[in-house]
Amino acid sequence: MKTPVRIIIVGMGIRSEIYARESLVSPELFKVVGVVDINPERVRHARELFDIPEENCFSSVEDLVAVPRFADAVINGTMDRIHVQTTVPLLEHGYDVLLEKPFALNCEEADILLSCAQKCGRKVMICHVLRYAPFYRQIHDVIKSGQIGRIMNIRMAEQISYFHESVSYVRGKYASPQICGSGLLLSKSCHDIDLMAWLMSDTVPAAVSSVGSIFQFKPEMAPEGAGTHCLHDCAIEKDCPYSAKLLYLENPQRWANNIWHDSEYDNITEEQKWEYMGRPENLYSRCVYRCGQQIVDHQAVLIQFADGATGTFSLNGGAPASGRHIHVTGTLGEIIGTFEDEYFEVRKIAPSLPGGRSVEKIQVVHAEGGEAHGGGDQAVIRDFIALVRGEETSPCCTTLQDSVVGHRIVFMAEQSREMGGQLMQY
Repeated sequence: MKTPVRIIIVGMGIRSEIYARESLVSPELFKVVGVVDINPERVRHARELFDIPEENCFSSVEDLVAVPRFADAVINGTMDRIHVQTTVPLLEHGYDVLLEKPFALNCEEADILLSCAQKCGRKVMICHVLRYAPFYRQIHDVIKSGQIGRIMNIRMAEQISYFHESVSYVRGKYASPQICGSGLLLSKSCHDIDLMAWLMSDTVPAAVSSVGSIFQFKPEMAPEGAGTHCLHDCAIEKDCPYSAKLLYLENPQRWANNIWHDSEYDNITEEQKWEYMGRPENLYSRCVYRCGQQIVDHQAVLIQFADGATGTFSLNGGAPASGRHIHVTGTLGEIIGTFEDEYFEVRKIAPSLPGGRSVEKIQVVHAEGGEAHGGGDQAVIRDFIALVRGEETSPCCTTLQDSVVGHRIVFMAEQSREMGGQLMQY
């Protein structure tokens, strides 16, 4: 029987915990043996959850690499802006790394990390979990089988639900590049751009253009009577879809958990939730139209590939529900689907059939338990364990070299957007 891979968590946030909890389900694969986090409460939580020895608990990466290496690999789930600066010393100390996306904020950082990984001979895998979702895995299989011919165009879109948009990208820490280090396209949709690059891996990007703006979440869009704080001075709070009271207290949605995770409370009670949200300085109960929005709330990207194919991606914040849509057009057919529907259609040119086409509905079965990303979170950590062990990995495995393509598309798209949509050569 193989010895479980020993793993250290760096940044005990929500994403890291999701991956690390798989050790409790499959202890034969890996064991969490250390933790690093600036927050003592998160260190304590990890220590109790995974039975980590006190001597393996640290408040910084600098403290971790100051002691002899005691594990095989690291799950790095720190904030976007410190991914590179925390990963470089880990690689230099001999650890392989599973790194949360985005792995870098610009081309310079990407090059630094690539160079370091190559110099140290270490393995870096990026958490592009959507590659592992059955929906996209099966679309990938259909494309690579040649059933729809050569790809001419791939159109993808992501709709961000109004409650996810408000809690994460308007009121939350991901609304500020100064805090998270990146804009909306990189922090939210590098998943999707990576998927496009993966599905189009028979060619390479040649040029990128992009436009976008802050359309909705700005003061001039505030309804008449809107105040500055949902629980204090807003006359229209009861009728506002972005009411903090409605979303996070009276009718909590999924993303409200991010609020309590970031609060100072441990095992927060209902009474403490109301007290916390009622504070005048609370970020999460500010009027969404008066948050000083610094990142766009919608963006469009156009990609020219080297073989002449084109790709478009549309990102929109504030939709009634989250959704990811895809339409791939090839020389022999097309693929159309929505991730949340759990099926897609393969339509092929067929002159002899009624209507001149065949239509096959491919049902996608997500993992049991309703896991986010179609069970991709759990598949990622298992593939990483295989990578660390030197075993065969799945076609979805996203090494650092694989992930660079999608990231560079995003970097160029942001440069293009800032320059009014100017075409950027890849």
